[in-house]
Amino acid sequence: PGETNMKLSMFLIASVTALSLSFGLNPAHAGDSFVSIEQYGGGNESGSSQHGHRDRLTVYQNGYGNSSINSQEGAYNKGVIGQDGFDHFVDTYQRGSHNIVGIAQFGAGHTAITTQDGHGNAIGVIQGGHGNSANVTQVGKGNVSVIVQD
Repeated sequence: PGETNMKLSMFLIASVTALSLSFGLNPAHAGDSFVSIEQYGGGNESGSSQHGHRDRLTVYQNGYGNSSINSQEGAYNKGVIGQDGFDHFVDTYQRGSHNIVGIAQFGAGHTAITTQDGHGNAIGVIQGGHGNSANVTQVGKGNVSVIVQD
């Protein structure tokens, strides 16, 4: 029984590794797609990549020490990330035009990094609590960013 469990564990680890590598190498090229991720507890991680137009991404993490890394390429894409608890991290990247990302972090010790490359894009970051950090980079023209820390 111990050897069978070990073989199953190794198989699952190898399968997940291969699957994750294939996602990184072959992102979906679609439009009007929707991804929703919810995670509760500590030490959770999520990552997503969308290529196309009018794609939607929603991530909600509640707990401590969670992270979310996301990218969207195309136009009219929207990403919304909500984190509640403490010591969370989010990094979003959008390339294209008329994209929007919104980040809301409540608690303490959060980090938000957002990057947009293109024109007509918007970023909104809200951080409630103490010891939070926000970093916004926008390259292009007609971009708007708002950061609120309280």
